[in-house]
Amino acid sequence: MIARTNLLPWRQRRRDRQRRAFVAQLCLVFAGAACLVVLAVVLLDGRVDMQDARNRFLIASIGELERAADEIETIRRRTEETLGRVQTLSSLRRDRTSTVRIFEELARTIAPGIHYTSLVMRGTHITAQGIARSNNDVSALMRSLQESERFEAPRLKGIEEARGNGGTEPAAAFELAFSTPVPFPQVHGR
Repeated sequence: MIARTNLLPWRQRRRDRQRRAFVAQLCLVFAGAACLVVLAVVLLDGRVDMQDARNRFLIASIGELERAADEIETIRRRTEETLGRVQTLSSLRRDRTSTVRIFEELARTIAPGIHYTSLVMRGTHITAQGIARSNNDVSALMRSLQESERFEAPRLKGIEEARGNGGTEPAAAFELAFSTPVPFPQVHGR
């Protein structure tokens, strides 16, 4: 007689063991993958935080450099202003005697009967306005200016008839221009 052995339960138990082993291995693989993902996220977050810290440091450094550049620009501007003032002072010191000499020469060249009402000096050019007793006095003034060592090229811009001495005596209002070889110092204010 042949023994009849039922192998189905044994096979079923083996399949169940294999299925449990597969599920366990699958769970281990998923757990390992999840651990790797969490580890990668933590590492990347750490690197992002480190890069953010570097960026904040660079932004702070750039701000300091910009403040330093602004300060350097302010110092450069002050230096230029100071050099301009020093240059103005040195030109005033150098030209102060020439200005005095020009005014002395104006006093020497004025003809009798002439009164200046306005003197305007720009660079080397002088414009004078005044009142004279007659046209001859204006001519004498122009000759005196021409003969002067300090003044050059006197030219009459205009002459009009006017009244002098309270309106009782005839007079001539004139405007003439002449130049000097020495420029007048230009004082520049702030």
